[in-house]
Amino acid sequence: MNIVVLSPRFPFPLDKGDRLTVFHLVKYLSARHRVSLVCFLEPDQDPAWVEKVEPYCKRIECVPLNRLRAAANAAIGIFGATPVQMRYYRDPAMRDTVRRVIDEEKPDVLYSQLIRMSQYSEPHREITRVAAFNLSMTRNHRRLAEHSRRPLARLFNRLEYHKLKHFEGSFASRFDRVLYISKYDVEEAQEHCGPLARVSVIPHGVDFDYFHADETVPRRPSSVIMTGNMNYAPNADAAVFLCREILPLVREALPDVRVSLVGADPGREVRALAEDPSIEVTGRVPDLRDSMNRAEIAVAPIRIGAGLQNKVLEGMSMGLPMVATSVANEGIQAVDGENILLGDTAAEFADRMIELLRDPERRAVLGRAARDFIVRNWSWEKHFGDLEQIMEQLVREKRDEG
Repeated sequence: MNIVVLSPRFPFPLDKGDRLTVFHLVKYLSARHRVSLVCFLEPDQDPAWVEKVEPYCKRIECVPLNRLRAAANAAIGIFGATPVQMRYYRDPAMRDTVRRVIDEEKPDVLYSQLIRMSQYSEPHREITRVAAFNLSMTRNHRRLAEHSRRPLARLFNRLEYHKLKHFEGSFASRFDRVLYISKYDVEEAQEHCGPLARVSVIPHGVDFDYFHADETVPRRPSSVIMTGNMNYAPNADAAVFLCREILPLVREALPDVRVSLVGADPGREVRALAEDPSIEVTGRVPDLRDSMNRAEIAVAPIRIGAGLQNKVLEGMSMGLPMVATSVANEGIQAVDGENILLGDTAAEFADRMIELLRDPERRAVLGRAARDFIVRNWSWEKHFGDLEQIMEQLVREKRDEG
């Protein structure tokens, strides 16, 4: 197949979920198919990163993202019917680039990553169009509105939620196939529009050969790690929840507990947490595994979000005993008490952390079970193989129609 992939960001470095997905998808598909990548290039992205993806693409087209124009587009349309995130990424240069690549490459499949890029593939109905919505943005903004601490953020997310609940399902019905990464995201979309006929659940995965523990590295006693892109609102909320509400309860039993918040671009609120000497905020690190190898347990106290949490997959793949909320585990469906521990309130979460930090044998058993669960269920190849079959079937059907 000849496949054109549309992405909102260049898929490197591998520090955000959409970058991870596009990078591994392009890498997987390139083994048997011709793949072209069309994406926005954000101002802080290094053009040298292109060489990291070039081996897997026959063609790469990058359109610079003009953030000033994008912000103006979003502001103008904030009270309109179109979701703000789609207006933010609405760019005539991208539209023209997509059309030119289609004319020149004549692809069998247009794959668009996230709802914001699907606006560029939707008009080309003569081509098989696969739109990876991944998470229900309706669900995501509903939770953001419920948990945002700042009034303006709460208002914005409430407005975006009301737009999306009317828009998402209707927009999804226009594609040959829409992909979500969990059944819960499908259910949210369908709640507002009725059954969607052309939907598939295609979860993401993790490179468990890469995310493998180095047993020679000594663990720091009473050490806890939380990973993730720290300028992403759900992760920032989780970090504050962990340090301000959960950690004080853990300290009552374990005064020496230490927390590392590891991930790119922490905002002011997250950086301020490091005023406590027992809390480390690292920012971007060269290799996430170095920090994970030194921790005794990993946590994902996510209260906001939808879809699938890569940080949970990566931690479990490293054999780290993981404590998470039910929201963080929603798309993964690990089994509480068997390969993960779950807690939703601050008290529940603290109790599970204390349980693990006090018991080395329990940590070892849970960590091995977590790693085994990932290896059996969460490879990129398993899920992308399913997607590849869907694409091939859709292309055959499109040709038969013609």
